Amino acid sequence: MATIQQNTLGHVSGGIYGVGGYTSDDDASQHAIVVTANGTVNEIHWDVRTAPSQPVVLAQFNGIVCFTSFYTSDDNYQHVIVATPDNQLHEVYFTDATHPHVRSPLFQLKSIIGTHVGMSGFFSYDDSLRHAAVLDKDGELHEVTFNAGKQPDAEDFATQFDLKDIAAIAGFYSYDDTTKHTVVALKDGRVYDINYTTEQTHASTAFVTEFTEPLVNVAAFYTSDTGYRHIVALAASGNLYDYAYTTPQNFVGPTQLATLGNVVDIAAYYSAYDGNRHVILATEDGNLHEVYYSHLG
Repeated sequence: MATIQQNTLGHVSGGIYGVGGYTSDDDASQHAIVVTANGTVNEIHWDVRTAPSQPVVLAQFNGIVCFTSFYTSDDNYQHVIVATPDNQLHEVYFTDATHPHVRSPLFQLKSIIGTHVGMSGFFSYDDSLRHAAVLDKDGELHEVTFNAGKQPDAEDFATQFDLKDIAAIAGFYSYDDTTKHTVVALKDGRVYDINYTTEQTHASTAFVTEFTEPLVNVAAFYTSDTGYRHIVALAASGNLYDYAYTTPQNFVGPTQLATLGNVVDIAAYYSAYDGNRHVILATEDGNLHEVYYSHLG
């Protein structure tokens, strides 16, 4: 059984609205993106040798619905995709947090964006596309893809879910089979995976697991060291769980990682540089907490 450890990364003032997290391959660093209630986007970074930096402001938006963040290895840029109440997506991209670039708007969505259930976002290595997906008020998924040579374009995926039943969504890319995934966690504890490959014209929806507690948030990632997909779920009780799987028949968990109250948002990712899985939790007091662990099971 892996040792589960906890750490405090820092503090962000202004009332945290959401948090994102990822690693950047070019400098072996970890990053937390923290958005406050007034639309300010902050970045914090650290690595195995240095402590977390002070927050650096990347951009400011008038209102925010949801956002996602990730690193792209084709150009070594870091990206933050922000959805605002006017149904627009905006992009903040940078290699140096003190000199960010803003593309505003990145894309105009036709449908009304749903409530604060997060955004599914990731980079797919097989086609070098950036992915950002949001839900509309009817629970339908709208995914925008783009890169330096491809203008943003949206594809709509019909789902079987009602927005009122969804706790949160998250997304990841699987290197082993080049599949793209958007994980949907329902408030009643059930978790589903909307997935597709580049060759598929339609996404499929698969049931993953059901937690015994009501859920309020979810994060998801793929681990290249084991080939497992990880669902990190936050229950209404404050219990944080990891459910790792390769197939419905091959899984580990759910494993309780921690218990923490007053959590605003979570993010999770795998870091190849230390071999650990990382969960970033933002609490109502403005503090950022980290839970990290190696292979479970």
